[in-house]
Amino acid sequence: MATDTKSTIIELYKKLFEVFDAGKLDELVTHYTTDCKSVAQGSARCGREGLKETCKTLLANGERYKFKSDFDVIISDDESMAYLTVLLEVMKSDGTTSSGTNLCIFKKVDGAYLVSLDMYC
Repeated sequence: MATDTKSTIIELYKKLFEVFDAGKLDELVTHYTTDCKSVAQGSARCGREGLKETCKTLLANGERYKFKSDFDVIISDDESMAYLTVLLEVMKSDGTTSSGTNLCIFKKVDGAYLVSLDMYC
């Protein structure tokens, strides 16, 4: 069962980037808990509206992401939580790049996994 859950988490994570790249922020936030935390670029935001504001800034900077490592996924014994880390390369519209680690903590809410914490460092 854990292998299926890991695959589910990885596919959901990839979908977050597809939706982000398309600029569909209203759809994006539905994959996050209502009390989610987003920590990126030295700022921390809470809730879906805070997440949307962070994403608007990232999109305005022309940021795009590339996965630079395999996904590391750990599932809690009761499968109520999942933890995903991956190395990302960040590419901005001005041609600059940087790399960092993304940690997403997923929480099962009403049978579906939603992101509770999304941290890039």
